[in-house]
Amino acid sequence: MSDEAMVQSGQGLSQVERVVDTFMAPSKTFTDILRDASWWLPFVLSLVIGVLLTSAVVQKVGWEQLVDNQVQSSPTLQSKIATLTPVALAAVHKQMILSFKVGLFGGPLFALLIVLIVAVVLWPTINFVFGGKAEFKRVFCMVNYAYLPLAIKSLVAALTLYLGVAADNFTLDNMLGTNVGYYFSTPGPLKTLLSSFDVFTVWVLILMSIGLAIVANTKKSAGFISVVGWWVVTVLLTTVSKAVFG
Repeated sequence: MSDEAMVQSGQGLSQVERVVDTFMAPSKTFTDILRDASWWLPFVLSLVIGVLLTSAVVQKVGWEQLVDNQVQSSPTLQSKIATLTPVALAAVHKQMILSFKVGLFGGPLFALLIVLIVAVVLWPTINFVFGGKAEFKRVFCMVNYAYLPLAIKSLVAALTLYLGVAADNFTLDNMLGTNVGYYFSTPGPLKTLLSSFDVFTVWVLILMSIGLAIVANTKKSAGFISVVGWWVVTVLLTTVSKAVFG
């Protein structure tokens, strides 16, 4: 029976089957979203993995080391703190630790907010630019599933920390050596640009392109152009920001 026929007949996948098929047969998962736009399992998985990653960072890296690693990755930040008095430097370190704690402990909620923003951007793009027929709830659900590879990335990062990988260069914005930029020792715009071409990021882009075309009933090229187009804009803005602000 075809995927479309399954939707029409009411036959569908379970939430667990959807997660598995996101990696094994993504078209099945995204087609099933036409039947049911529930997205709770990807969120639960992200929540659990987020707790695991936070635990690994706290136990194996530590907040002070995390701050030091972040400073070392930013020449602009290094130059700013170089002129600070010991008291001011301690205050900056305390503020950075607080921001890391908020980011890690609130990670799943922030991730959900990012998914919402991505869906808000893609929904009118595919509908008004490419003549799609996507409902917002389906686009939002699709993005949740398409982001699952990033949960895998966080899981691998947590496991590598628990296995004793050196924590003296671990940063939250580039946790694994799955991109060329990770191996650049000199921070800067080029490192930021090359870090954007991460294996897991490309995986997400492919899944999202497939999923968007399916839930909007458009050509695959429309989904690809919508997703990759906005990603390129984001990468360029991030790289320029790094060049200007460090």
